[in-house]
Amino acid sequence: MTAVGGEAVKYSDVYKVVYPRKHEGIYKNRGDNAWVSVRIRQGPGRDPSKWYSSQLRTVTHVADRYGDGRIMLGTRGDVEVVAVDYRMFDEVVAQLRMAGLEPRDSCGSSVRNPIPCPSNHCPLALANAEALSTFIGDYFRGRAEYEGVNMPHRLKISVSGCGEACAVPASQDVGIIARGDGGFDVYLGGGVGEHAFTAKPAFTGVAADDLLPICIGVAQVLKREGERKGFKWVVKNRGLDAVRSEVIKAAEEVKRQGVPSPPPSGPVFLGNLMVRLHYPAGWVSSSELESVARLAEERGVGYVVLFNDQTIYVPLAGSTMEMKGERLGPYRGGKAATVACLGKELCPPGLIDTTSLGRRIHVHLRRPVKVGVSGCTHDCAMSRTSDIGLEPFGFNARIIVTIGGGARRVGEAVGVVELSDAEAVVDALLDMMDEADADDAGELMERVGVESIKARLSARIKSFKPWDNGLQSTLGPD
Repeated sequence: MTAVGGEAVKYSDVYKVVYPRKHEGIYKNRGDNAWVSVRIRQGPGRDPSKWYSSQLRTVTHVADRYGDGRIMLGTRGDVEVVAVDYRMFDEVVAQLRMAGLEPRDSCGSSVRNPIPCPSNHCPLALANAEALSTFIGDYFRGRAEYEGVNMPHRLKISVSGCGEACAVPASQDVGIIARGDGGFDVYLGGGVGEHAFTAKPAFTGVAADDLLPICIGVAQVLKREGERKGFKWVVKNRGLDAVRSEVIKAAEEVKRQGVPSPPPSGPVFLGNLMVRLHYPAGWVSSSELESVARLAEERGVGYVVLFNDQTIYVPLAGSTMEMKGERLGPYRGGKAATVACLGKELCPPGLIDTTSLGRRIHVHLRRPVKVGVSGCTHDCAMSRTSDIGLEPFGFNARIIVTIGGGARRVGEAVGVVELSDAEAVVDALLDMMDEADADDAGELMERVGVESIKARLSARIKSFKPWDNGLQSTLGPD
């Protein structure tokens, strides 16, 4: 127990106050203290991936005045300020709202930020993913029937502007992918965590008018089932065909009652060159974020783009010799990235120090691969959709090693390893990619085979234990 301002503060006392408000964007940090995290997304009617310089400065102000001066970049176009006194939450929210920002429905049992790929800045886009995500998200925002005690579990939606599927539909409850014919394919039942499930193709050639009714139908089926482990388990237990029929029935009823019409969904390509600023393990200091805001104002178009890999993209007003931009697309490829969650420093269920491990691993990345380092089996760092994923479990914090995750599939578990050997496993897998001339882990799996990878890791890493049926039944993935 710690004393704050002469007052003793117990974890359990703060938790009791905070937990019922979790869907408002607040959750307890680790330890006997008054600290909470505030997760922040764009306000209603705003592109969920576009952050203006003035908004970045509001976040830096909140982090400096109310937090510890650090900001964590999220994996859904959001950011998080940590170590905020829970008694200051309402004051913080008021300041954020004045800047067009809103924590509500970013945590807890709610319909989370529908994340779009940055289609407006990608020449491959076939649809305006940002506009559709904003439209879908606005329907659910602030509706009591879709948050808190009225939702058994969170619901995650993403919109990809082309078949590259950079918004990672594999791990979403609802994954939407634009087609070349003006329609959309919709995947259902994906998710990461203790048991990972690859989303399954459920609908093809869907008109834009039907996307919101399908999303509402999914939310209603989840509510009716009352499945507290999430929609992925509804699909797993009931079967895709049965769930699809129920979603169609619910969507048709929603349409009969009337829903808003979507905005024009055709692609909008702005053509700016981009500067990519990746922050391994996700932490940005307030001074660094202030520098980014200044860069966006002085050399850019006044805003930055946040996506799902803890990278800030700065659209340039023009390229210069001292700052050469690049045209990105697809966003998920071409550069190395190391993504991490808060870990045991601040997150109550965290088992390992994800920040230091992620930063140590990042210096090894000599290929354009993504490594996800999660602090527990909740997998908030999306390790299961990374080329190489590290996810700890158990009191001794052994690490599940997954490979080959990506936009359309969750990674395959190849074994477990002691925490002390996590870096060595990544290095060994990178060596295998070099030898096989494989661009990523998925290509490595195709060229040499999973069993060969397991055998080579067993020979090289003393603590490595290949994945077997016993571990499969206990921890997944599916």
